[in-house]
Amino acid sequence: MRLIIFNSFGQKSAKAMRNNSFIRRYEPWFFVGVAILYVVQRLVIEVARLDTMTERAGWNRVPSAGIQQNPGDYNYLLNNNAPLIAGMGIFLTSWYVFHNQAYPKLQERPDNPTGWLVTGLTVLLLLAAMFVYHYLKLYPRYQHDQAGNVIGLTTYSLYRKRTILADAVGLGIVLGVYEATFQYYAYLSRKIAQDSTRHFRLVSYLLLGGLVMGALMAALKAEPPLFLWNQRGSRNVLMLSGLGLQILALQGYIYSYILPLLRGSLTTETMRAARTGTYLFFVLPFLQSSSVPEVLLARRVATYLLTIFVTTLILWGATTAFHYDNRDPLLLMAIVLIASVSVAYGRQAFTQEKTVLQTQVSTGAAELASLRAQINPHFLFNALNSLYATALKENSEKTADGIQKLGDMMRFMLQENNRDRIPLDKEIEYLRNYIGIQRMRIDESHNIEIRVTIQEPNRVLYIAPMLLTPFVENAFKYGISLRHASWIYITLTLDDSRLYFKVHNSRHTRSPDMNGHHDPEAVQSGVGLDNVRKRLALIYPGRHQLDIQQSEQDYFVSLSLVYG
Repeated sequence: MRLIIFNSFGQKSAKAMRNNSFIRRYEPWFFVGVAILYVVQRLVIEVARLDTMTERAGWNRVPSAGIQQNPGDYNYLLNNNAPLIAGMGIFLTSWYVFHNQAYPKLQERPDNPTGWLVTGLTVLLLLAAMFVYHYLKLYPRYQHDQAGNVIGLTTYSLYRKRTILADAVGLGIVLGVYEATFQYYAYLSRKIAQDSTRHFRLVSYLLLGGLVMGALMAALKAEPPLFLWNQRGSRNVLMLSGLGLQILALQGYIYSYILPLLRGSLTTETMRAARTGTYLFFVLPFLQSSSVPEVLLARRVATYLLTIFVTTLILWGATTAFHYDNRDPLLLMAIVLIASVSVAYGRQAFTQEKTVLQTQVSTGAAELASLRAQINPHFLFNALNSLYATALKENSEKTADGIQKLGDMMRFMLQENNRDRIPLDKEIEYLRNYIGIQRMRIDESHNIEIRVTIQEPNRVLYIAPMLLTPFVENAFKYGISLRHASWIYITLTLDDSRLYFKVHNSRHTRSPDMNGHHDPEAVQSGVGLDNVRKRLALIYPGRHQLDIQQSEQDYFVSLSLVYG
């Protein structure tokens, strides 16, 4: 069973990996296509805008010389097409470098120097994209006289160092949001592949289709501002996205690097790193004489707080293109601090609860294995005693038949009984063999009646092994007497979702032998039934019903359970 589960999990993981490889292969081409759509849409809008301005200037009887007053100041290809195409190309390069080089290296090992160097290259590419765009880009506008009349067209530029820096921050937020969305999609793909192989492709393609449609709609419908932060709508979206990325990254830092120290779970790697000082910030050198955990915890908390301070100041400055603003960034810092700590502690609580549940499951599995180990020898000794009694009474054919039945049962216990679930027809075959062996030692003509009604399944159904036999074993042990009338009625019926099993038998008190000794199994009655009760509670919680009724004359057991 473990091999089957492992192979199944491996096949599902392989499907998820193949799906991600497929996406990685065509993802750059998709983004190039989206970028082309966006550039074409922007160029069409710019052409329409310039034509509209020229037409309106003509309506105001502005001479053509006024409309083209300084033709050397504005070249449509150089000042409109080139900055947009070049800026988009550099931005796509920065996305590719970060998505395929920087993030995978940092994800594999956060302190990877190469990963941080490539991240720095991404930042330089974002700055270069905004520099090229704003340096070359010119915007046409109306030129007015002192009376406010339109006298022609002129151009202006938004090229400012503050504007370049602010828009580079905005593009960095866009990259971060995309990376977070992509990683979440990859996580969902892995979970879907593990939980639902049958519907993996459908659900995966639905998720991917939503992302594709969102990107296409943004490329075709987006009307960007002159720069990213100058309109209220885009500014609010970028600010909320930036805050979300801060919280996402910082809660991960708290969860992975600070909370383990608070719990005291230091690893060899963290202690070695603390001694050698391989950390990004060293703000507490005066603690070198303190213990390693204290030094490490202080540095990591300082790194966390310093990161909040720096990133929040950058985000706050970008909202105003790094102009002075009387708004206080302390509120943003407080939001990031409270949210990141709350999310990290929430993850820790959820992980602890999950660990407790996994421990309970593992304990239950160990107990179940122990119960199975108790059942097997208990039954085998009973079967061997029955065959021994039969061999004493007569030899040859009947004994050989009993040995064959016992061999089938032992084969079942070796090959099937160690699995979590087995086909119901295997369990029924084992039950029939058991009843057959018990009948061999009983003369049913002497006031003993055994009636067995078993409905064979018409499809493959699965059940936990050795749930039915203990009740039948108990019936033969206490329901048969050679001195008094005895009877055992066994019924097994099925419907679409449930199994119904009933055993009704007479009940007799066992007398001591000639030496006054009692049967040790009679003294230890109910071992098998106690085991089966525990197994039902572990395997079928809330999906079974066990009813046992007894009197001095009879014993009745009724079990119903849901397949699976």
